[in-house]
Amino acid sequence: MPQGADSAEIDRWLERGEEVLALFDCALRGCREESRIVTEQAVLDLMGRLDPKGREAGGRVLAHFDACLSDLEQGDFEAAFEALLDLKESWVEAMATLRRDRTRASNLN
Repeated sequence: MPQGADSAEIDRWLERGEEVLALFDCALRGCREESRIVTEQAVLDLMGRLDPKGREAGGRVLAHFDACLSDLEQGDFEAAFEALLDLKESWVEAMATLRRDRTRASNLN
């Protein structure tokens, strides 16, 4: 998210973040059900949500998603599940930080 973002922009990022969480949940459910099609589509959708401006961080995340797709191709749903769960937990932490920052900013005004 850009520095100096206003409240409306932060709200849009948080809304987008909730959509990403829903995709993570879908991918994790697909892993539990051993549905390669569902999981792959959710992972591809997640990859499409990456911000191309954040190339360095985005590249690292893409590498994790690529490894997850490779695991799925090999039928290793457990490894894919673990990778996706780690990524989701990182996303949840980032969203919590964004919410805290928004709260702090509103308290300053």
